[in-house]
Amino acid sequence: MCPDNATAVGGAARARDELEILLERVRAPLREVFGRLEVVASEVIALRRAALAERGVFTVADLARIKPTVIEQATAQPAADGFGFLVAAGVLPDRDRHIEWWQRTGTGFAPLRLNLDPSSVDVYEYFEMEWFVAGRDHGRRAVFGPYVDYFGADRYVFTVTYPAIDETFLGVAGADLQVSRFEPLLLNALRGATHDAVLIGSEGRVIAANTSRWLVGSRLRKVPRTAEGEFIAVGEVGLDSDWVLALAADA
Repeated sequence: MCPDNATAVGGAARARDELEILLERVRAPLREVFGRLEVVASEVIALRRAALAERGVFTVADLARIKPTVIEQATAQPAADGFGFLVAAGVLPDRDRHIEWWQRTGTGFAPLRLNLDPSSVDVYEYFEMEWFVAGRDHGRRAVFGPYVDYFGADRYVFTVTYPAIDETFLGVAGADLQVSRFEPLLLNALRGATHDAVLIGSEGRVIAANTSRWLVGSRLRKVPRTAEGEFIAVGEVGLDSDWVLALAADA
């Protein structure tokens, strides 16, 4: 092997090693959010089991008892604009569509009221949202966005969800994470890298980068691949996020 090839191979190996370290750093804030959502989902399951055991029915009033848990978990996640639970069809006999959701305000959290009447032209049809479908049809978590949440806080957010399943699908625990507050956590995960690093969402949009080489919010023409174009190491973040982290050679 000639010296130039040896140097190239060694550089690629170092890039792959660094990529694995950075991937774990990026996964950490996502795991933290999923952990808080799992707490909410588990509380819904516990409330439903208790109500069914006591009275044989699980109602809107029973579900409303998740409020202290939701507020506690939302307060502990500074990036959260909203936090709560969205119920699956047929779970509550007294209401087919129902949301227990609290939105961050200047003084704490307030309940969010949305139009859930399916006959209305401006209905909030959460049954069809990708992050709800992921839990209902595939039993998995979801990370959706970033996008502008016109129904909630009218801010640029990620929606993160965790399914509540107890023999049957009950709905999803969810959080809206304000990009301006969550992106610094992701950027911090990329700091200290010896390569230019960029985190890409499912639509090819830049979520975070440790260099001005890519602008946050801009869209790449295609999802990066290892040894393709400027990229020397590419890996999937996983955790049902569809995010990709890519390292590039010096510009």
